[in-house]
Amino acid sequence: MGKTTAVPHTKKFYLAYGVVGASALAAALWMWAVSSGATREDRFGPEIPGASWGALLVAAIVVAAVAGGFIVLTRPVPRVLRWAVSLTAAISAGTVSPIAMLLLIRPSLPALLVAAGVLGMGVAGAGAVRAPSLRDSASGARQAA
Repeated sequence: MGKTTAVPHTKKFYLAYGVVGASALAAALWMWAVSSGATREDRFGPEIPGASWGALLVAAIVVAAVAGGFIVLTRPVPRVLRWAVSLTAAISAGTVSPIAMLLLIRPSLPALLVAAGVLGMGVAGAGAVRAPSLRDSASGARQAA
């Protein structure tokens, strides 16, 4: 009694979410790039005034990739910079989330891909902050339990 059953996450866990998120966002960006104006509006919804979904998806991919890079690196990155990337990932995920919200109205493949990307960016952003304190070895997981 009193023992926690939570599974301790490793860097690989957070990195996998980051890779899946960036890949899903890249696939959504490709679908945005190859679709015409009318199809684009139907699949992705109305664009945010002053910015196109393409530019926002590119920015989200870059943020997810930087968060994944910070997960891999351990010591040389200052904690303040890790927090900045984590907060930027959250903001970026919130910016492209209206596409994912289309799943509630009219499901589409781009909306599903962006939803997976938002989830991946959220988890990878948290992993970018936690990465220096995580262990990848099985012995570290046994010690935590």
